[in-house]
Amino acid sequence: MYRKIIIMCVTLAILAILSAVEQIAVRRITDEALSNTKTIIADIRGKQLLQAAQKAKALDEQWDRRARWLEMMVDHGSTDDVRYAFSRLIAALEEEDSATAMVYACELEGSIEHVYERQALTAENIL
Repeated sequence: MYRKIIIMCVTLAILAILSAVEQIAVRRITDEALSNTKTIIADIRGKQLLQAAQKAKALDEQWDRRARWLEMMVDHGSTDDVRYAFSRLIAALEEEDSATAMVYACELEGSIEHVYERQALTAENIL
C-alpha cells in the first residue's frame, strides 16, 4: 500500500516539475519574441521600415524554428496566428506602408502574448 502511495507521489512530483519547466520555456520564448516585436514597432514609428523588415524576417525565421517545439505544448491555432501576423507585417513593410505595418505589428504583439496566456496554468485555462 505504501509503495503505491510513494509511486503516486513521485509521479505527481515529476509531472509538476515537467509542467514548471514547460511554463518557463514557453514564457522565455514569448518574452524574447515580444521584446523583439517592440523593437520592430519602435523602428516603424521611427520610419525605419527597411530595418524593421529585416528584423521582422529574422524574428519570423526564429519563430518558425521554435514554433515546431511550441506546438507540442500549445494550441496550434495560437502559433499559427503568430505566423499569419508575421506574413502580413512583412508584406506591409515590404510595401513601405507604415500605417498598415503598425497595425500588423500590434496584432503580432497581441498574438505572441496570447500564446503564453492560452497555455498558462490558470484556473480559467484548466476549466
